[in-house]
Amino acid sequence: MASQKEAGLPHPVWDTESVCLKDFLMTHDVPCISKVVKGQFLNIGAARFIPLKKLHQEVLVHSIKTGLKVLGHSMHKVDNRDGRTHKLLPLEQRVSIPMTYKGWFELVSENGRIAKPIENVRDLAKLFPVVNNVLVRQNIKAYHGNDRDGMMTFDKTKVVIAGEQLKIVGDLTIQTPSNIDGLVRLLKCTDVRGDALYLSFDQRGLFTPIANETDVTGVFLIKDIINRFRLPLTVKLVQGVWPKVDTTRFTGLIRLDWAYTDEIAFVCPLDRTVPRIYPIPTEVSLRLVTAVNSEELKANEAFTNIMVKCNRLVSNYHNTIHLIISVPEGVMKATSHSMANMYSDTNSKIKTPEKAPSLIKRSKSKEDILHDELDDLYGYLREGKQPPVGKYTRTRDSDEETYYEEPEFEPMTKFKSRLEMLDSGDVIGSRRNTNYTLVDPRSALDANHNRVVVTGHSPPKDIPPELPPRQYIQTDSSPVIHTVHTMVIKSDGNLSSSPGSGSSPVSIHMSTPKSQPLFARKISTISMTNSRGSKSSSDGKKDMDSKENRSNSSGSAPKMHRKSSMPLLYL
Repeated sequence: MASQKEAGLPHPVWDTESVCLKDFLMTHDVPCISKVVKGQFLNIGAARFIPLKKLHQEVLVHSIKTGLKVLGHSMHKVDNRDGRTHKLLPLEQRVSIPMTYKGWFELVSENGRIAKPIENVRDLAKLFPVVNNVLVRQNIKAYHGNDRDGMMTFDKTKVVIAGEQLKIVGDLTIQTPSNIDGLVRLLKCTDVRGDALYLSFDQRGLFTPIANETDVTGVFLIKDIINRFRLPLTVKLVQGVWPKVDTTRFTGLIRLDWAYTDEIAFVCPLDRTVPRIYPIPTEVSLRLVTAVNSEELKANEAFTNIMVKCNRLVSNYHNTIHLIISVPEGVMKATSHSMANMYSDTNSKIKTPEKAPSLIKRSKSKEDILHDELDDLYGYLREGKQPPVGKYTRTRDSDEETYYEEPEFEPMTKFKSRLEMLDSGDVIGSRRNTNYTLVDPRSALDANHNRVVVTGHSPPKDIPPELPPRQYIQTDSSPVIHTVHTMVIKSDGNLSSSPGSGSSPVSIHMSTPKSQPLFARKISTISMTNSRGSKSSSDGKKDMDSKENRSNSSGSAPKMHRKSSMPLLYL
């Protein structure tokens, strides 16, 4: 099998010192060519014994990033017995949504109700100017201007595909072509590129307003939902990359539970014909060695080609809903290591099917979907009817470049117990003893987003952030604290030093480098007979009398009678 290394990448010369994946950024720069010498994760790693299928050992460490994600689980709507009300039930499939996901969501009530979309252009025009920006959820034909003067013409049309954003400018009435008498009303809009588009009032379509700063209805990005609303919250994916998984496990209804951060290393094997990015958590026990001739490898054209493809794959990773999988030990020990990579059953019990391909139960391929759509279109053309609304508005499935799975950090039973705590209102208990690094999502987002504050007040924007503590460094102007001999106070207020011994009292003197006295304090203590033990009570009395006589003769302090246990303080 032809590999990327054989296509022109020089042979790497490996270093002898290995480093764990978690500390990789501390010692090496990314991207770099590396080799896994210990550990295994999915199809990446080095096996102790000869595996039945070769593992990818020589890899390209593209980047290591810490991202903010939202953990949630899939839901499905069930009709009640009366047939008029609904309720939401959880599914076993858990998902992880990056904060950079470009899909659009709308809020869902607890009974599964959502806001009704706008079904024609005439109703959309009535909402202007209250509604300015809308999301197109169904392909619709629009007129656009010619290349010469930019004026609208009926000869040039354009199909506005589902997922595009339109900004409403206003409506206008123009004359129809010369062969047709009458006037026609058009709604003028602009797309994200600034091109003018014109929609006829008689057209049918499917639109949803893009929520403003204070709206609670409409469509939101995942970053806006986390920044403005409190979790847990139920949402519905209306437009975006749909996970390539069976509809019985993912219906588009997602219960957002909490936000967390994780550090991911994006690794690309070098011995694959088609590049593939493997997101590996840095908590995985892997040890790698880097190439000594890294500069020579990076200067090669083959390395540049690999980086271009990996950049696209990493960009797709940040715009994809990831499936949280559990890989049982029985599957990891199976004959095929690819089964562990593609296994997505969250049940704890291992069911051994008769055929290995049945382990992967996904949606239909793109070719099958296209054939089904062609058959439906031919049927509609024969009957002379239009396709029903929403028939082809489903979001596109992810392919091999946008399908990513992540390992679970805790079992399903523990996850369900946390959900019960959240439903009962115990938010603190649900976040205790978890392997997910829980964070406040609002602190991780940019400050430009407007928030809906229910209680409290947001801090003023003009207050700068607090400065970090500064390390203390002693300079020439800093005061110096040292000890000096005993200082006594004379009658004129001057200080004089007296020779002392080891038992003489000591005062603290604080001065500048110029040795100028700032202040002095004398603390004299009186020895007690019980503490000395070697002198008698008479000796202690003589010492006290001698000290009192010296103080009276100097006139510096009056005679004071105090208990022997209390020190004398002179200032």
